[in-house]
Amino acid sequence: MCLFCSIIAHEIPSTPVYEDENYIVIDDLHPKARIHMLLIPKRHIPTISLMTDSDRDTIGWLFLLARNLVHRMNIPWYKLQFNVGKEGGQEIMHVHLHFLAD
Repeated sequence: MCLFCSIIAHEIPSTPVYEDENYIVIDDLHPKARIHMLLIPKRHIPTISLMTDSDRDTIGWLFLLARNLVHRMNIPWYKLQFNVGKEGGQEIMHVHLHFLAD
């Protein structure tokens, strides 16, 4: 089981910033900005390269979730980043969106 799947299954303790039936948001353990969260779909998809057309809602909801966090936390600017594949900097093979802000 991947690290994120273990967190989602509550096998590894975490304090989610947000969680619902389909998504979880956690703080990055090695932040690259003052605010660095990971927005993670609960359904395991290893990488964006392996997504199918039926996954478009998953990606759309990640962006809407980011927008909702911005409004809730009153963040004036932010950066969103996907790392795709090991060569692209993806360290955990479970799709996740980096949310960075200062």
